[in-house]
Amino acid sequence: MTTSDPITAAEQAIVAEHQIHEKIVNEEFKIWKKTVPLLYDTIHTLALQYPLLAVDFFPAYSVSDDKNHIAVSLAVGTNSSGNDQDYIHVVEASLPSTLAPNFADFAVGESLPILTSASGNALKITLLWKHPGEGNTVRVLPDGTKVASFDNKGTIHVYTIGQDAYQSFLYHTFEGYCLEWVSDLLFLSGANDSKIGLWDIASRSSPTKKFNTHTAVINSLSYNKASKVLFGSVADDFSTQIHDLRAPEQSPAIKITEKFVQNVILFHPSIVSLFATAGKDNVVSLYDARNIKEPLRKFYGHNGSVVGLRWGGVSEPSLLYSWGLDKCVLTYDLKYLSEEFTPPTADVGDSKRLKQSADPCLQFVHGGHIRRINDLALHPTIPNLFASVGDDCLLEVYKPKIVLGHSEDAEDSDAKEESEKEKTEMEEEDDNDEQAEKPDANDMDVDQDNDEDTVREEDDENNYDIGKKAVKEEGDVADQDEEETPAE
Repeated sequence: MTTSDPITAAEQAIVAEHQIHEKIVNEEFKIWKKTVPLLYDTIHTLALQYPLLAVDFFPAYSVSDDKNHIAVSLAVGTNSSGNDQDYIHVVEASLPSTLAPNFADFAVGESLPILTSASGNALKITLLWKHPGEGNTVRVLPDGTKVASFDNKGTIHVYTIGQDAYQSFLYHTFEGYCLEWVSDLLFLSGANDSKIGLWDIASRSSPTKKFNTHTAVINSLSYNKASKVLFGSVADDFSTQIHDLRAPEQSPAIKITEKFVQNVILFHPSIVSLFATAGKDNVVSLYDARNIKEPLRKFYGHNGSVVGLRWGGVSEPSLLYSWGLDKCVLTYDLKYLSEEFTPPTADVGDSKRLKQSADPCLQFVHGGHIRRINDLALHPTIPNLFASVGDDCLLEVYKPKIVLGHSEDAEDSDAKEESEKEKTEMEEEDDNDEQAEKPDANDMDVDQDNDEDTVREEDDENNYDIGKKAVKEEGDVADQDEEETPAE
């Protein structure tokens, strides 16, 4: 039966398109599940009743009595949309003890631990803090003693481990998503009311310093740990601003006007002038604060708006992680910035684009969610341990295999193998040429006896071997020079 109602027809078309999209998403997820054993050292998931908005790791971990497991804890914020009581969940994850950075210190003997617990019990909720409204943002104090959260009414709450009560900080008039610890006593907040505040945890009545330089929703804040006096902000007013906490006036020290709204800003934890932004142009931009006219580099790979960024930990300072509406977490490695790359804005017919269509810095893609990813956390002491949450109500704790890209050692090995292959082919050609030009044995010193002929032939062979060795040594030196020459 057909209908002539244009509204009904449009609704049916929308439903059909949605069904096709859902089918594609489900198929992509099935493909990802099949590749899990190849991509991850460990991965565990926990499905909750409502979408999850925020996640952060506690810094400490404990080792089980049998030395087979370590336990890590996370804080997770939920969004029940007013249909239920919201909580800040404290979740414990039981993981293989081999992930611990000090595994060699407590390992028993030389054998690896035998894991016997079922994967379904790896994640469990150990504590629930009642939260007045949605847990938009959750940030754990670096020493692990406090947890700060932002609700959907603009109130900030600070929980203390071991206590049920929490402190509330009132200033913002709309909900917020931006929280950043500056020290054990200070933190920054930014909300949809376009206001930014610097708080002293001992004073709940009002921020100690206010920044009203934006004119729209504050999307992200980032404290510059390397400088200890700077922080950055991005907002829906198309501006990126860098502020000095010491300045008496509110005007930003640096202001960049963007073509697209930026959703996130993040300073590098140890390089004072390096920061990254990302937003609705689906691109991650890397900047040097000393020259803000244009980005140092743009990173590609997302198919939707980018909503979050994280730098790698102390063990991986060159790694940058991004996530967004395309349900993926992307890993970029700045070690490959020097490799030739033509951005996707180039003409389709460009030969360079055909030669290198993927960003060489893009090293890994985590595709374990079927809805948008809202937050990502990196464990501060366990290398390459991640947690992600999203609108699919899933908490995922995982560690990818350490095969990020083609390492320098692998590059050297491949280059050496290729060089050896070329030298072998050249030597075979030389052997053939030498054999063709070499006189017949009957023409060599025929007047001498057989013993002298034998000695002379052995001397010729030894001289030829010495010549080959010299050629090989020259080739090795040339290969070494090529390997030591930095890429352009």
